[in-house]
Amino acid sequence: MYYEHETIHDDNLTQVYFSSVENSDILVPAHWHRHLEILYLTEGKMTACINEASYELLPSDILIVNARDIHYTHARRDCHYYLLQIPSIHLERISMDWKLLHFSEYLPKDSSPDSLNFRLNGIFQTFMELEQQKEKGWHLLFLTRLYQFLYLLYTEGSSLLSVQNKNRTERDFLRVEQSMQYVRRHYREPISLHVIATRLSVTPEYFCRLFKKYTGQTFFTYVAQVRLLRFYQDLIQTDESITFLLEKNGITNYKQFMRMFKETYGTTPHRLRMQQNKT
Repeated sequence: MYYEHETIHDDNLTQVYFSSVENSDILVPAHWHRHLEILYLTEGKMTACINEASYELLPSDILIVNARDIHYTHARRDCHYYLLQIPSIHLERISMDWKLLHFSEYLPKDSSPDSLNFRLNGIFQTFMELEQQKEKGWHLLFLTRLYQFLYLLYTEGSSLLSVQNKNRTERDFLRVEQSMQYVRRHYREPISLHVIATRLSVTPEYFCRLFKKYTGQTFFTYVAQVRLLRFYQDLIQTDESITFLLEKNGITNYKQFMRMFKETYGTTPHRLRMQQNKT
């Protein structure tokens, strides 16, 4: 379950995480991790938000999430993508200033052989083949291609942040992170914007602007997404009544919740549970 800091378990040989992912109407609320994350979409559609920027991904698009950037994703029906997550052990070999590097977030499909998207697509194809076949020494070839991947990102798709901007971003990031931790612990209870802002020693107005800047959504939209995900998990994992699950997960605005549930999962809670019971 990913609310804020996601713990990633790397492969022992390559020391990265690489996986094929198939999702259907799955919403992952705002979260962050210390890995550099790359998503390569092969089928379907996905909405992704990184800080204030929102992207609609289509097949062959590449999304790059910089380490510690808060982001959320909504995979649409029949969505398939490859997920590559690279820890700092590889990133610190790029440059002495690797912590100040910021990689381009969105590389749309581009069939030109000289484009960065086209060349990274080719490397992703090799990743897939090596991971599927896993012949003797496959991890060495994987790492060779990984460093070619990072070389292209570094030389053609990165910029350097100033130390001042990095420090200011870090301070604001910690405030947003603390607010997300609070929601994780108290989502079943009424949540007050005033209480959150007071805990962070800022005004409610400033906190709202800060949260929107670093997550691309309002604070209460994030709260609703966390409650929605917990409700969804309880719905498919337990036999408890829908009314009980609404109360259990702090959901009081039924009409708003139903609209959000249908937008996310394409059906009602009752019908979704029936579909799950048939499988």
